[in-house]
Amino acid sequence: AARTGMRMRRWDFVAAYLQGELVEGEVVYCLPPPGYGRVGKDGQQMICKVVKPVYGMAQAGRRWQRSLFPWLKEFGFTQVSTDSSVFTLTREVDTPSGKRTEHLHLGVYVDDLCILYGSDDEHSLYRSFVSALSTKWNVEDEGDVHDLLGIEFDTAEEGYITLHQRAYIEKLSADFFMDGVPSSSQSNKPPCDHTLPLLVVEAMSQPVPDSSPDTRRYQSLVGALLYCSGNTRPDVAFAVGLLCRAMSRPTPELYDAGLRVLGYLYRTRHLGLRYGLDSKPLTGQCDSDWGTRHSTSGWQFTYSQAVISWGSKKQASVALSSCEAEIMAASEAAKEAIFLSRFLSELGHGSTEPVEMGMDNQAAIAISYNPEMHSRTKHIDRRHFFVRECVENMQLRVPFVKTVDNLADFFTKPLPKVQFFKMRDALMNVPPRLREPPTVAKCTACGDTGAVKGEPCWHCSPTDPKCS
Repeated sequence: AARTGMRMRRWDFVAAYLQGELVEGEVVYCLPPPGYGRVGKDGQQMICKVVKPVYGMAQAGRRWQRSLFPWLKEFGFTQVSTDSSVFTLTREVDTPSGKRTEHLHLGVYVDDLCILYGSDDEHSLYRSFVSALSTKWNVEDEGDVHDLLGIEFDTAEEGYITLHQRAYIEKLSADFFMDGVPSSSQSNKPPCDHTLPLLVVEAMSQPVPDSSPDTRRYQSLVGALLYCSGNTRPDVAFAVGLLCRAMSRPTPELYDAGLRVLGYLYRTRHLGLRYGLDSKPLTGQCDSDWGTRHSTSGWQFTYSQAVISWGSKKQASVALSSCEAEIMAASEAAKEAIFLSRFLSELGHGSTEPVEMGMDNQAAIAISYNPEMHSRTKHIDRRHFFVRECVENMQLRVPFVKTVDNLADFFTKPLPKVQFFKMRDALMNVPPRLREPPTVAKCTACGDTGAVKGEPCWHCSPTDPKCS
């Protein structure tokens, strides 16, 4: 939508499961609810025959999908093979001024329908579709897309769409900071420092403790942070990835580290992924650190001025050299590159050129292009050479990028403050006006010393006249 200037609108299917149809010949029975039981002539309790899918039926969701998807295809939509819940349609429409080509893209999430369209005049393809949609199904127009599953869509800045999770972060902060966000949590401090990997290693060397409220609270905190790091906040992906490794063996120090990540998110809750009009093709980078045990793979792919896919993942096996660690990271990133390339192509935004995936290791780049084997690489598992296959098939190009310019380094290790914020702003396309941390002030109502000047305090009512 940001790349093409298309609008986003959301429609909801009312009681979606009840609008599905059972497969021909399918028979489902159930016991009647309490108070409605009957006894037949043979003295046995009678049962109900279900003739329509109902909520609570195991296959109700599948039956709803099998009712909706064929209808979309019958209308003319093509189901995207890389994501079966996405549909696309291109068609010429007649208008008083002549014919024009229009596009529709649909995303289906259970009973929610997100529609991307360019025009909504009376002759448009969008009007034709929603008219047929309203005739066939019981639907409600929920207006322009503003939020979905805790992710907010901000279109206030002309020409840009920003995805953020401000409300989600504020709610999370209220749950875990009982006495308010501590003043030690600052927007100009990275979410973790160089000690976090050591804390994780120490925790993993301890025996697994019995389940306790502290363990469950740690798991709840990290799980909630994971939802942010995977959707709109790549700047905490590395820290959260490390915290996830100790889910079964949390320590007080790791819990404090998790609270540090949450505090950072709260102070920077105004940030998100900012997408804008851009003609550049999909590009990416990959990297790894070479750990004494399992290394960490990192990758990122950028499109429309901001990152659209990223990862920070512990490698499955021990790498015997930095080259091997880089090859393992590159093959993981190559899978994502091929998927994204195919997905964009099916939506009509693909490129005939191979995807560029930069690396900062010359030896790994040479191995990606050169299939010869020697004593230093013959032990590497064949599956880690997937990147070489992609290069040979002209699906990927692996140029060299300097380490200081490799944004994937962001996902492999704790970075110094200056380098962290430089890469964060580049990945998330943070506008210059938001790169400076907001002015912190004391709330006159509750005494919170970490309030943002000019905004309501996080635990005061927005309409509280004393809050300033």
